Amino acid sequence: MKKILALLLVLVLVFGLVACGGDDDGIEINTPADLEQEGVRIGVQNGTTGHDFASANFPDAEIVIYNSNVDVIQALLSEHVDAVILDESPGASFVARNEGRIRQLDERLTHEYYGISLQLGSPYTALFNEALDQLRADGTLDRLVDYWINGYTELGRYESPAGIEHPNGTLVMGTSADFEPFEFIEAGQIVGLDPDIARAIGDILGYQIEIVDMDFDIIILSVQTGQVDFGMAGMTVNEERLQQVDFTQGYFLSGQSIIVRVR
Repeated sequence: MKKILALLLVLVLVFGLVACGGDDDGIEINTPADLEQEGVRIGVQNGTTGHDFASANFPDAEIVIYNSNVDVIQALLSEHVDAVILDESPGASFVARNEGRIRQLDERLTHEYYGISLQLGSPYTALFNEALDQLRADGTLDRLVDYWINGYTELGRYESPAGIEHPNGTLVMGTSADFEPFEFIEAGQIVGLDPDIARAIGDILGYQIEIVDMDFDIIILSVQTGQVDFGMAGMTVNEERLQQVDFTQGYFLSGQSIIVRVR
């Protein structure tokens, strides 16, 4: 009787593991064209350019939507999706953290600029553009991109100039801190390229920057309704978003990429 019960317990455990895992259906993806195969499941983050691109270009695929990029990558690792469409630099960060398990295809799907979103007609838009011009001219923007994106760690993160003051108060930045190296949580703090650029802008304009973490798909609404003063989250400037918010000039050229499991 004990042997029978033990056997039943093993069967239950095995069944539970299978039920919790995904289903590797044998689909192999090496090029963007492979996403057009019947039965392909593509993971995307809700409200992103990757979400829009997948829906527009792969209508026969099953588009599986998640709230965060961490959830999207976990779905790929657990075989709940066959591929992920994700911005190039964050995609590379996820690949590096999961070396040997997932890989990024070489072909870039899009070319797009990230910008800072503000309320329509906001007087801050022109001020932010002037600050970005200054950061370009003095080399700060290039240095921060080299540190966060290109791996020149000897350059260091942004530090406010000695004696800097913020007489104009505080500006609240909305972001989605699951997008390394643009914004992510390290030792309980939101860090990355976007927070560093935002603080540099704040120092130029005389504002302290407060950063609030939220789901990506509500950042624009939060900007529109004034819950935050600006949104900065590796956010692509496109025509649809320009109907809802203002954007600064682009500060980083990016593109969508495909990530798949290593077979």
